[in-house]
Amino acid sequence: MPNFKKLAKTYERNAVIALQELVHRKSVYDATTISDGAPFGAGVKSALDYVAQLGREYGFEVDTCKGYCTELSFGSEGPLIGIYAHSDVVPVSGQWRSGPFDAKIEGEGKDAKMIGRGTSDDKGPLIAALYAMKLLKDNNLINGFRVRLVTGGDEERGSGCLEHYFHALKKPASDYGFTPDADFPLIYAEKGIVRGTLSRKINLDPIIAIDGGVVSNAVCDRIVITIKKDKKFEEHFKSAKIDGSVSDLGEIMFVTYKGKSAHGSMPHMGVNAAAIAFADLGEFYENPFLLQLAKVIGDANGVSFGGNQVSPELGDCTYNYGIFSYDSKENLSISLDFRFGESAKPEECIKLLEKAVQMGIEINSKSKLLLFDKKSPLVATLMKSYKRMTHRFFDKPIAIGGGTYAKEAENCVAYGSAFREHPGDIHSPNEYIYLDDLYKQIAIYADAIYSLGQLKK
Repeated sequence: MPNFKKLAKTYERNAVIALQELVHRKSVYDATTISDGAPFGAGVKSALDYVAQLGREYGFEVDTCKGYCTELSFGSEGPLIGIYAHSDVVPVSGQWRSGPFDAKIEGEGKDAKMIGRGTSDDKGPLIAALYAMKLLKDNNLINGFRVRLVTGGDEERGSGCLEHYFHALKKPASDYGFTPDADFPLIYAEKGIVRGTLSRKINLDPIIAIDGGVVSNAVCDRIVITIKKDKKFEEHFKSAKIDGSVSDLGEIMFVTYKGKSAHGSMPHMGVNAAAIAFADLGEFYENPFLLQLAKVIGDANGVSFGGNQVSPELGDCTYNYGIFSYDSKENLSISLDFRFGESAKPEECIKLLEKAVQMGIEINSKSKLLLFDKKSPLVATLMKSYKRMTHRFFDKPIAIGGGTYAKEAENCVAYGSAFREHPGDIHSPNEYIYLDDLYKQIAIYADAIYSLGQLKK
């Protein structure tokens, strides 16, 4: 077996430079700049184009896939090993220590880490996988198998990129594959996901408008409530010492409530600003509807309305409410990101939620749950590579609430890239990746690709 730890050291400096350049590119979905070859906007296209540029420079075959994905490949025969990463990122929110796209490096030595949107989700892992491929190619270690690295441009909004890649472009499935977009050591199970919009027409006087959150799969960390001018409420707000502010604009007031962002698969790790707002406004104005909303929104597992169905492998159901809107026509809408385990009954949970909040729901998308045999060749081989490179011999495969490309790509599991002690703070302010972790990922992925290539079809 080649010494991948030693071989990976040659690529560390270039990997850091490449990651910084990729983070600089603001690859957030932008409907205003969509065009031919840029179905997700100019920023995403810029990131995908940069990966294509690196691929050409390093001698890989490159397919830009009409702007939906960038595919880098090498090898002409044998089993196909697929790696599926993504170049798009969620919008920026919250307070950052430095510019979210500056890719600033803090600290030195093993404490050095890069701060920036996408460093951990998923540009760092993408770069690690790319240099793992380059390592194998440069050392003539891709023999008897093929390697394909695909980076998508729309993972954060539901993976429409891979949907197009496999179904519209008719790209073949890999024989063995992984997506470096979760946690080490390996994800053998992922919750099912239902995304939808709760809505109803209701008079919330004195509330005039509501605007909160940025994406459905992140906890709402800031919400602005427009209400009629009310000096008593303003005095109450200031005396209550709530994290936020009141802006008096004459006839109306803007009331801002702040929470804490977190990934939609782990809403319990955040604080939903809407729950704080509705509890405060509901109590002050004696509005039972708002008080009930606050109770439900602040309950990440649905315990308050009987919606917590616990599964043996995948655990609790989770409910994330990410985007809030209320307009002059009295239309209230709330986005829902609901995740469930293998024994849960999602339709039943949704009905219980509708009843609890007295709102109807329109389902926008559904994503199946994933459950792999821990003894399968794919899982067993990847676990061996991880243990060989890290010497963490007692770590075991885990189940998560997050949804990854593993649901879109056949014969695929999520494999890294976050280590337990360095979660990366994805979807949160000051997202980061330790450079030492990036270097380790290159070695792990090189070992994994090479080892999977030795398996028979």
